[in-house]
Amino acid sequence: MDHKEEKTWGALVHLGGIIGMAILSHVGNIIGALVMWLIKRNDSAFIDNQGKEALNFQITLSFINVAIGVLYGIRHGVWAFRHMWDNDFSFRHIDFFTFSSAYGIVWLLNIIFSIIGAVRANKGEAYRYPISWRIVK
Repeated sequence: MDHKEEKTWGALVHLGGIIGMAILSHVGNIIGALVMWLIKRNDSAFIDNQGKEALNFQITLSFINVAIGVLYGIRHGVWAFRHMWDNDFSFRHIDFFTFSSAYGIVWLLNIIFSIIGAVRANKGEAYRYPISWRIVK
């Protein structure tokens, strides 16, 4: 594999998370990065390294999304239990916007860091995400 193709696939591995997240919001990011990495991981050590980095970052973001969902479920359950017999639903919209904003921040982090990773990989530089739980080694 020539160096230009290696850099292109390195960038595509990083962008796989964004593409996958656009298709399937909660697990598509992992599937997108995983598919891109599995296609070319044996062809280049650079692609293998960048694929692992991208996959670990996408797994981390998915864990954060799950945690937000669990917190939202707990908060909504407590709120619903407390107000079961009340007709006061005036603050319900605040919870929705708070947790929607949290999901939006995760989406934004995915876009920003994945693009930075893709640009660096396209230059031939190895990129290491600043927020990532290293699961795939």
